[in-house]
Amino acid sequence: MAFAGSLLGPSSRAALAQSHYWSENFGNESILLNGAVIGSVTDPGAVFYNPARLIHQKDLALLSGAKVYEWTRTRVDNPLRPGDNLENSGFRGVPSFVVGSFSIPGLDGHQFAYGVLTRHRSRVRFSYREEGGLLLPDIEDLDLFVGFTDFETEFRDDWFGLSWAHPVSEGFSVGASLFYFDRAFARTARVDLRGIDVVGDAATVQVERSYQVKDKGLVGKAGVAWQRGRASAGLSVTLPYWAFADKGFVRFDDFTLGLPDSTGTRVSRLQSLEQGGLPVEWKTPWSVGLGFGWASGDWQFHSAAEYFAAVPVHVVLETDPGSGGMSAGLPIEYTVLDQRKAVFNVGAGVRWDGSDHLSLFGSVATNGSAAPDSLVEFTALDTLVYQTTLETDYVLVGGGVSVSTPWADFTLGATWQGGRDDVARAVQAPSPTPGEEDDDPVVRLDQWRFLAGFSIPMVDDLLGGVVGR
Repeated sequence: MAFAGSLLGPSSRAALAQSHYWSENFGNESILLNGAVIGSVTDPGAVFYNPARLIHQKDLALLSGAKVYEWTRTRVDNPLRPGDNLENSGFRGVPSFVVGSFSIPGLDGHQFAYGVLTRHRSRVRFSYREEGGLLLPDIEDLDLFVGFTDFETEFRDDWFGLSWAHPVSEGFSVGASLFYFDRAFARTARVDLRGIDVVGDAATVQVERSYQVKDKGLVGKAGVAWQRGRASAGLSVTLPYWAFADKGFVRFDDFTLGLPDSTGTRVSRLQSLEQGGLPVEWKTPWSVGLGFGWASGDWQFHSAAEYFAAVPVHVVLETDPGSGGMSAGLPIEYTVLDQRKAVFNVGAGVRWDGSDHLSLFGSVATNGSAAPDSLVEFTALDTLVYQTTLETDYVLVGGGVSVSTPWADFTLGATWQGGRDDVARAVQAPSPTPGEEDDDPVVRLDQWRFLAGFSIPMVDDLLGGVVGR
């Protein structure tokens, strides 16, 4: 079945987010600062970056949100032979965040907030058609061939939660956030290969691999924050996910007709399995972040770093060969593994206040991959694969403008992240140009996000600003 993997190539690496932890940011200003605000966040994104910073907000928000649009292009150069390219691009709206602050009568000094965050969201699909006689080398004198390949992956992770902060002493505060998460990951690969030789003997291979994992549970964050004069600092800790509801699904189909084996004998095979309600164990790392901020005149400088611990190899999902399915050969056993290496991300940003009503932002950050160095790609169509993919480390750049009015603050801006990844080709198809140098496949990703955000101040601040109090 190796030739089937050659059609899919490295397209599975197009799924961003699930191997990267700094892909999403929250809070209108924090997005433009690329999340480098763990010790200096000044917008409602504090519920995510450092809940202790809720005490140090310049203007508490009754409601803060944004509309984010995303344009993503994934390109695979030389997937089968030099000169061949696959490209997928799309423009869509991305659910981002809604955050608000509130207080509880009788709990003076305690600040509360709620948040609805899209922690991760991605979807990528590739379709490919190949005609000719180059990709079924096991069949001699192949006359006609056509192959179809579809690959799709989708990942979402939504958080809903509450945050609390309280001052311990002058300039020093503590805080915590507790979120309910709901996440799902799904992958599908379909391959349909058809060929016929010069004497009319036909061969076909139809393959489908599909699995889905879902879980729900709780995830907690805690932080401390310090601010004195123009300087600020903060530390936050994120705990691993604790899941209390999960389920998995697998569909595994192999149909082979008339394909020669190693002896030249044409063989046929049928394997089919569909199982749902399977247990899932989807582990995540703990992390610790540290950030600093400094103000000087009209300038504010932000910096942050976050360490994500490694996650040992573990079984996310596996089928039970004794409880369903049919096979003309051996029992079907399908296993999905996951493993994460440690990641250290850093970022820096700057804000310049041109006036009381206009501010400009710029930032840069790293977004390292947690994928281990050795993977079994899902598109290898093996019976044991890894869920984590995309070994590329990305760079993020952001910038924009914020306009303040008595009634609301408005933010406009854009962020970009991109990178490239050299991958190995499973099967080398002959080049149509003799003597042409064989270039390795390369995956390139460009992702632009365009932000239109708003923040409505608390009623007391709004009335105070309107009447001049």
